[in-house]
Amino acid sequence: MDSRYLKKTLTDEEIEIVHLSQNPDRALWSFWACKEAAYKVLKKSHLVDSFIPRRWSVRIRLPSAKHPASLGSESNILPRSIMGSYHQPHEGYVIISEREAVHVYLFLHLSYVHCVASDSLAALDSSIWGVNILSGKKDRQNNGSSSQARKRLARRLAAFLHISQNVIKIRRIKNGTELQPPIVSIGGMRSEIDLSLSHDGRFISYAFICGNGISRRSKTMNESEKQP
Repeated sequence: MDSRYLKKTLTDEEIEIVHLSQNPDRALWSFWACKEAAYKVLKKSHLVDSFIPRRWSVRIRLPSAKHPASLGSESNILPRSIMGSYHQPHEGYVIISEREAVHVYLFLHLSYVHCVASDSLAALDSSIWGVNILSGKKDRQNNGSSSQARKRLARRLAAFLHISQNVIKIRRIKNGTELQPPIVSIGGMRSEIDLSLSHDGRFISYAFICGNGISRRSKTMNESEKQP
């Protein structure tokens, strides 16, 4: 494992946890997924301009059902813990500064780690997300991971809203040379639904907030990282 990369990405405490872990790759990508998802939340809210992951610290609350000794406590990702099942999220947050933190839910799978982040815990609880694995290189080359992610998200939105998938359009616009976060239009009208797309290799993922009681300021972002 590249020590220079670790020093650019993780805090000293997180580096130690990675080195002690029985699965260093999973520990590393768990930290990375949390930090990158948090950055996208802050970027979307125009609260940060640059991503400096080493300055941010990840804290994860372990599920009490699997780890009764940790009830009410918080710790970094434990070096010897599988951290429960994929369907049970590991709640935590990414500390940006003394006054700023982003809520995260971390999910673990045998093949990948997945993180959903938001500046609002209520929004995080109300978020709907999914992870899909593309069938092979031909599928990715012919259709493109980004296009596949948009199609899967549109399909899930259509099912959730009980409308035709044909009226849903998801696109990203450029500000200069930089792509902006995706926006969704329904029947030609821009929607306030907040959404996120991510892809890494054969993995694609999405998340969205749609429902009453969710502040428009709330941002939900997601990241999926493949396991080497």
